[in-house]
Amino acid sequence: MALNLRAPFTSLAPVLEQIMESLSLSAAQAGFVTALPLISLAVFSSLAPKLAQNLGLEKALVISLFCVALGVAVRSMGLVSPLYLGTVVMGAGIAFGNVLLPAVVKKFFPERISEVSSLYIFVMGVGSTLAASVMVPLSQQAPEQLFGWQFALAFNLIFPLAALLFWLPKLTTKSRQQHQAEQHSESVSITSLLRLPVAWFVTLALGINSFTFYAFAGWLPKILNDVGYSELDAGYIYGFLQFSTMVPGLVLMPILAKLRNHTLLITLCASSVVFSLLGMILAPGLAILWVGLFGLSNCATFIVALSFIGHKTTNTQQAAALSGMSQSFGYALAATGPSLIGFIHTSTGTWSLPLLIIALFGVACTVFCALAAKGKRLRVNEHN
Repeated sequence: MALNLRAPFTSLAPVLEQIMESLSLSAAQAGFVTALPLISLAVFSSLAPKLAQNLGLEKALVISLFCVALGVAVRSMGLVSPLYLGTVVMGAGIAFGNVLLPAVVKKFFPERISEVSSLYIFVMGVGSTLAASVMVPLSQQAPEQLFGWQFALAFNLIFPLAALLFWLPKLTTKSRQQHQAEQHSESVSITSLLRLPVAWFVTLALGINSFTFYAFAGWLPKILNDVGYSELDAGYIYGFLQFSTMVPGLVLMPILAKLRNHTLLITLCASSVVFSLLGMILAPGLAILWVGLFGLSNCATFIVALSFIGHKTTNTQQAAALSGMSQSFGYALAATGPSLIGFIHTSTGTWSLPLLIIALFGVACTVFCALAAKGKRLRVNEHN
């Protein structure tokens, strides 16, 4: 399941220029295609808990995978409208998977939430890197009747189809009986979490963490070009950022297996994001160091904060609701990052102020991460 939560999105950028050329897209139209995934995540994440409640967790995940597969297929048709439509349908499936996977961890691995969360985020990084790295070579092997980018993007079908081989057998009589038992238990809605401080601490920790990543990563090649790096070097450093986000998933697994108090760890990780951004302002010549530190610390913060969805809830219904709340609000906030930073850069003509503003968001993220770590488990009035 985790292989499907980033790969279909990150596979677009390497062939975006091919798409623009073959479909005669303007820069604004192409920009909208790249923004649609975040918009879809923000819009559809809040629907996932209700989907799981009505259909059961396993069936909801299978629907999520079908949406990803359908979206990938439609997006690869070679026309403008299907490109947009397929991205939205695919985004809906990924949004459902993003929200429900923490609930799966809560249900099947209640004693190993942190380690399994760390593992599946690492796998997300593997899928993302694999898909992005093979897009251009695949596009060069396309049959004559297809655009190269069509053939390359259609490759992403392998991820949902492989996952469906695992999840379809889960729709057994036993899982249906479990779902009937779950339906008799009290449901938890996102609305019932809105007045609980710990729910907001987790939501803001995850949301601001995502804001800092997309605001920084979205402009990183341009920042590097403007401070004197060649386009080739900027591309290498940007690739190093993506690679550095894979490492925490492996490194944190043994640490999280033994750690019971996450406050010090997440505070250290979140504050390192701030330190890396200040480093970019003060010593841009060491960009490779600051970018690596940013990727490591930002992803490590995300892993620990995401594990709070399991640690701060008492059942899968609460986990799904908190996951839906944190990811719908979080991605809505993250979607504003690149535009806001771009506007400030255009207004000031410098990158120092935009980077400082991202760093200030990083300070806020550090505060909410610490509050979330210290917060007690949710006490939900489930009749709300």
